[in-house]
Amino acid sequence: MLELWQTVSPYILPVYYVVIFPVVINILLENRNPLKTHSYLLLLLLLPLFGVVIYLFFGQNIRKRKIFAKKQLINQAFGDLYFQTRIEKESIDEVLPPELSQYERVIRFLKKDLSPLTGNNTVTLLNNGEEKFPVLIQALEQARHHIHFEYYIYEEGDIGNHIAEVLKRKASEGVSVKMIVDGVGSLSLSKGFFQDLKAAGVHIVEFMPVLFPSFTSKINYRNHRKIVVVDGMIGFTGGINISDRYINNGKYPTYWRDTHVRIEGEAVKTLQFLFLLSWQFVTQEEILPESQFFPEFTPKGKDLVQINASGPDWELASIMDSFFLAICSARKKVSIATPYFIPNESIMDAIVTASKSDIEIDIIIPDTADSWIVESATKSFIKQLLEADVNVYLYKKGFLHSKVIIIDENFASVGSANMDYRSFDLNHEVNAYFYDKVIVHQLMNEFEKDKLESKQVEWKEWKARGLYQKLKESVCRLLAPLL
Repeated sequence: MLELWQTVSPYILPVYYVVIFPVVINILLENRNPLKTHSYLLLLLLLPLFGVVIYLFFGQNIRKRKIFAKKQLINQAFGDLYFQTRIEKESIDEVLPPELSQYERVIRFLKKDLSPLTGNNTVTLLNNGEEKFPVLIQALEQARHHIHFEYYIYEEGDIGNHIAEVLKRKASEGVSVKMIVDGVGSLSLSKGFFQDLKAAGVHIVEFMPVLFPSFTSKINYRNHRKIVVVDGMIGFTGGINISDRYINNGKYPTYWRDTHVRIEGEAVKTLQFLFLLSWQFVTQEEILPESQFFPEFTPKGKDLVQINASGPDWELASIMDSFFLAICSARKKVSIATPYFIPNESIMDAIVTASKSDIEIDIIIPDTADSWIVESATKSFIKQLLEADVNVYLYKKGFLHSKVIIIDENFASVGSANMDYRSFDLNHEVNAYFYDKVIVHQLMNEFEKDKLESKQVEWKEWKARGLYQKLKESVCRLLAPLL
């Protein structure tokens, strides 16, 4: 056996490089982001066989075109009709209030990407599952016509089973209940769960379920959105999935910090639009923008809101671009909370440039994340941030899953998008943008509370870390564009 290995081993590596040559050519011809190209090439060269497996399962761009060509057509056709009949007449006047002038580029950019600036909204901030779930369940209980439900993670448990019972009961009362769960994020759901909901009249579907042999074509593009629309009038979005871990009732050892919002008003129509696009993509069922889905509102609030989505089917990387524009619009302060900080070059340049322009930048990330690879990649960026005089805080109380950006006094973003490559390029995401001092003040208060539960990173202490920790972070940093 040893003799056979000594005879064969000199030929294994050359044969491997010959075999992967077509793969390398394919990667180069895709003309993707150079960082991703370098990362995949490095994997292929340094991790024989394993690198090929990672690329075949996660890296092929061609499947993006095949999977989402149909959805792009739906977006264009339904989006144009929706805008002609509903959105254009609801968008506020082109002349912005003086206090919003600094955000004009953000507002106009988002508007061109099916995200009008709407008024007549009332926004309620919901911190953690303890605040979100009672308010969500109350809204579901009050539904009279329809409930539209779209989540990345839905888990069976105390809160998941409770909500399922509410949905089944509402369906039995004649309320139309449509439900989308992601095929990877909600993979733990049992067959019995689906059967019970369907038997009760709930229309539940999976977004791109991962089943062999189609596994490699679908695992990379996930529906990471969290959207609920009740009767076309009340909407929910943010970072909180349906899982007991978000309740912080002692069932799980880790405290889970997150942010969600309840919206009542014109902005809900955009959430509705996004849900219906996803529903049409998954079911191939044609849905027109009928009045029961987009009811007329009696103005109740004055909050200005934009809802924006992005994904592999979206022409623009609009959430990433809007983050860039928002950071560049800052005059005094930028506050960012994110569980995963793996920014691309554009976002990092915006943060560093703003900080070097005497704009105060505070960033809170988890001290301990739910993935050691992502945590290490995230922490590999801290040195560059500290060198640019950015204030970095490590959240110590538990896991910070909140995704919030606050710019000065009149802008804030809350949503599902992390500040990383996956949210910017691969996942279907949704964010809400608020232009209101009251909401921004509330979010800022919570941000400051989170800072009190965090430890600020000091340059001398960070520099003195051990070689192993630095090396681990640097290696994971190489994989950052793939994470």
